[in-house]
This record gives sequence, structure tokens and C-alpha cells, in this order.
Amino acid sequence: MKTTVEQPGKPNKALMVLGVLQGYIKNPVWFLLQTVSTLPRFKKSLPGDLEKDFVDVTALQTWMYLRLKEQVGQAEAYEIIRAVVIPVGLAVQEGTMRSVEAPRTFENFIAFHDRMSREGITRWSRKEVLDHSENRYEWQILNCGFHEFFSSIGVPELTRLMCEVDNAMYNTYLPDELTFHRGGVGKRIVDGAKTCRFILERHNISQV
Repeated sequence: MKTTVEQPGKPNKALMVLGVLQGYIKNPVWFLLQTVSTLPRFKKSLPGDLEKDFVDVTALQTWMYLRLKEQVGQAEAYEIIRAVVIPVGLAVQEGTMRSVEAPRTFENFIAFHDRMSREGITRWSRKEVLDHSENRYEWQILNCGFHEFFSSIGVPELTRLMCEVDNAMYNTYLPDELTFHRGGVGKRIVDGAKTCRFILERHNISQV
């Protein structure tokens, strides 16, 4: 393999985006080329105090969403971007969590998740661990960088897509042993809660 724990896989996001768009819109290549060519102008229109790395990660999907809204309306644009963001985000998370380069274990999940919190895009969100025991890992996010970014440019609804990427990743990392949930509905900042709650539970499959 060409990847290691220190140099994890990085999917070709452009090809993945194009592959999904081909299933939903006419002339997807032209749409994507136009979006990419006008992306620098969109980035310049964003608030100047935003972190550059954060903008680089989120700008393309945001600009695609805004352009699609003008063409097909908000409801359909949101679902198209949802169809794009979840598989692309999941592929990126698989690399971040070293799902190919290291065994999928409860301990490795915690180790790589903590590393992601220090080094990845979520480093702009403050994480507080509430429970780290043999079969449970619970944490909360005190501020959501995604929600702050999307709210600042008038599209807070895109925050939910980031939450859904988490749902997909955490529940597929080791699905026969680990279950991810939030302790009920309305437990996210995007829902109006003060913090975002995350709970990962390990099940003793030998007793099932």
C-alpha cells in the first residue's frame, strides 16, 4: 500500500462529486467546472476572519449548494448536496480514522478520533470528554465550527450534513461491536442545544 498511519488515504473528492452529480443533474461536468472556476470569487466574498483551512474544506460544497438553489430550489438543492456530502465525507473520515491502515478497534477509534480533534478540521471546535471507560466513550463539543461558518454565510442548514457524516462514520467503523448515538433527539447545537453530544458504546459480542 502507498498509505501508512502517518500518511493516510486521501480520496479524489472531485471524481466522487462528479460521480454523484451525474445521477441527478444535466451536464454535471459543465456544472462542476463552472463551480470550480468561480470558487475563488466566492471565497473572497466570505468573511475575512474565517480560518483559511476551514474555508478550503467547506467552500466547494457550499458554493455548489448556493448555485443549485438558484437552479432547482432549496429543497432539491439540499438533497443533491446531501447525496454528495455524505459519501465524500465518509471517504474522507475513513482516511482520517486510518480505517485501512490500522485495525478497527474501540481503542484505535478513540486514539485516532483524539488525533483528529487536535490536527483535523474539528480542531476549531472545543471537545470535552465526559466518559472514557472500557465500553463507553462519551464527549461533547462546546462550539461547532461548522455551525458558526455556515450560519455566518446564511446557510446554517448545511451543518446537519456534517452531523450526518458523523452518524455514517461512527456507525460503520465497527458496526458489529460499536453503536453511536447522541442520547436522544435535539442534542446538537444546530438543534438549539448548548453543546453537541456524542456517545459511542462497545457491546460485548461474546455474550450475545
